[in-house]
Amino acid sequence: MPHIEHPVLDTAETVQWKGPLAGTDHTTIRVPDLATAIDWYRSLLGLVLQEQGAGRAFLASPVTGRVVLALSETGRGLDYVSFRARTPEVFQMLGGRLDAAGIRVTRGTSETRPGVDDALRVTMPTGHELEIVLAADDAPATPVEGEYGLGSIDVRTSHLQLRTTNVRGLTDFLGVVGFRSSTFVPLPGGDGYFIQFLRANEFHHQVAILTGADGIHHVALEVDEVAFWALLDHLAVLHRPAEYGPVRHHEGNMLSFYIRDPFGNRLELTSSMERVGYDYPPMMAGEAPWYHMNMWGPQPPESWEQEWM
Repeated sequence: MPHIEHPVLDTAETVQWKGPLAGTDHTTIRVPDLATAIDWYRSLLGLVLQEQGAGRAFLASPVTGRVVLALSETGRGLDYVSFRARTPEVFQMLGGRLDAAGIRVTRGTSETRPGVDDALRVTMPTGHELEIVLAADDAPATPVEGEYGLGSIDVRTSHLQLRTTNVRGLTDFLGVVGFRSSTFVPLPGGDGYFIQFLRANEFHHQVAILTGADGIHHVALEVDEVAFWALLDHLAVLHRPAEYGPVRHHEGNMLSFYIRDPFGNRLELTSSMERVGYDYPPMMAGEAPWYHMNMWGPQPPESWEQEWM
């Protein structure tokens, strides 16, 4: 078979209008029982177990073979969130920015997913770990053989929502590695923020920050719109109730539903997110709170409002 050169998807020119980070590479959720968690997430989403060892499992989309979610047998909540630098130059530039800001960086690939060439780790003000990885961006999709109760659907990473009493502080911290505000709600009097939706690429947000006790509210994965509705029917087959949804969010203009895993971690499943461009100017949310949350009307239950890890 002849050798085929795969095109490099990102260059210095694309970084200018797409932003420094290609998006959320993968997210690692803490669980107290790894075997139970693997079975739950695989049966819900048809994910494939790519690698397991040392209390950690990496789950990949069956369509692309790319890791989108990892599980760490270390409790509950968020272990770390990983973002991929678009180019080696961006990776080095972001490392320099972190050093210049006096933020302690740990470098190495021993704790991240397979296939990563280099990685930087920092601790966010909420106490959670943020990782920036350098990894190939031009590898072709490689479907993974296996048994999928749902059928083979492409599951992709989307975003996460953090809660903190210092939204401005976390916003400024993420700004060091290139995050920009898409939509915000100021605190009364204008001193700080109640809500921030932040992006580091051309999509509306990869991190949402809301006021509240420090913690992870949810981790979000994305599927195509047809697969989104199939997932809801799949919940009925599994007899697993959603916590909230389906809804249509105003920010990001995407379909969504929320479900809790056996340990209380909240997962959001969405359709594709709206592209706004990296140069999109910050916008103060102008809609009523109910419309922002669900353009169709019904609002979240008390558990969604008051419970997170």
